[in-house]
Amino acid sequence: MQTTLLVEDAAFFEKAIVKKLHEVGRHQIMVARSYEEAENCLNLPIGEPDLALVDLTLPDAPDGEIVDLCEKWNIPTIVFTSRFDPKTRSKFLEKGVIDYVLKDSPGSLNYVADLIRKLAQNPKIGILVLDDSAVEREMISQIVGKHLYKIYQAGSTDEALETLKQHKDIKLVLADYFMPEKDGFAFLKAVRRVHDPEKVGVIGMSSYANPDNRVRFLKYGAADFVDKNCPPEELLLRVSQNLDYIYRIEELNNMAMRDALTGLYNRRYLLEQATRSIATWPASEGRAHWIALMDLDSFKAINDSLGHDFGDAVLVNFARHMMKLAKEGDIVSRLGGDEFCIVFRDKEETEVIEGLQNLLDSIQASPVRQDGDEHLMKTSIGVARLEAGKFGDALKTADHRLYGAKRSGRGQLVYTD
Repeated sequence: MQTTLLVEDAAFFEKAIVKKLHEVGRHQIMVARSYEEAENCLNLPIGEPDLALVDLTLPDAPDGEIVDLCEKWNIPTIVFTSRFDPKTRSKFLEKGVIDYVLKDSPGSLNYVADLIRKLAQNPKIGILVLDDSAVEREMISQIVGKHLYKIYQAGSTDEALETLKQHKDIKLVLADYFMPEKDGFAFLKAVRRVHDPEKVGVIGMSSYANPDNRVRFLKYGAADFVDKNCPPEELLLRVSQNLDYIYRIEELNNMAMRDALTGLYNRRYLLEQATRSIATWPASEGRAHWIALMDLDSFKAINDSLGHDFGDAVLVNFARHMMKLAKEGDIVSRLGGDEFCIVFRDKEETEVIEGLQNLLDSIQASPVRQDGDEHLMKTSIGVARLEAGKFGDALKTADHRLYGAKRSGRGQLVYTD
């Protein structure tokens, strides 16, 4: 479990910070009100904190000595203080603290909470630093790495493109504009042929203040452009804001492709995006791809007799059963109403049929209960093999077999004509 060391001698701020930490999912908190208490906390045999949030002015350590203690224990540290002067701020940022935040408004506490939430996610986010100068590449990597991102480096455009190809977790590239042979502009054009701006962002960087280069870079698909000599905090803020944009677009796209009730993919995703991916799937010898269409039996009667809330509970419950059946690479979707679909990737026919039969048995043995009502689900299933490039044909075949299953008594599985 993530553990936070909170060093704060003011009871009001302590209470407010603890509340915010809980809101962002950090529930294990060591609270110290002095340097001595912090030292005692760190010596407890309960595991070291992975993050420290500290005030600079403590009763027994008034000059920020707490930062040195955290540095000694290699704990990433955020300074949250009312004390501000440029010299002090610069001193502690140079020591390598993650951030130096002033207690000057309610918004500052929200900023700290958002920063902590992001720090938990950042180790999964790849950032590529492209610069032909090893010294500058390392300097930029160290600045960005303070926020715990996974850092990749490349010294040329070709190396950067290869790194992007190998590491799908890269969401943002910091690209130097001036490089020998293929410059940052050549890199940007190559990236945009493969990756949309909403998938991989590019921030241009240069030590030379040339407005024309900035404009050119932005016109051809860069998300931002910064001066290499900008303050480290500015660079980190721009990185964070650009990632926020990428993830917001991803969230909106995901909402458009997901069913709001069950969380499964929807018809639009299946017919627009999944079909393109499925067309590229290879199949192992003796295996194939399969599509199974399902339609809950007598669902209208459930809604009419038990109400739409109960009907929603049935749909959600059925979706859970489908997700248990699906394996990595399979696609589970709700097509609308009580119609569902699973696309099985690279499976033997017997594996698919046995899995679907187990699904039928499982749902009929698992009644849905809500507000004193109870109902046993049943579904009819039609299955077809997916031939290369013929998704529409397989869908029609599966649909034909689905209604064959309904005509044969419901709660049935049909996989041949």
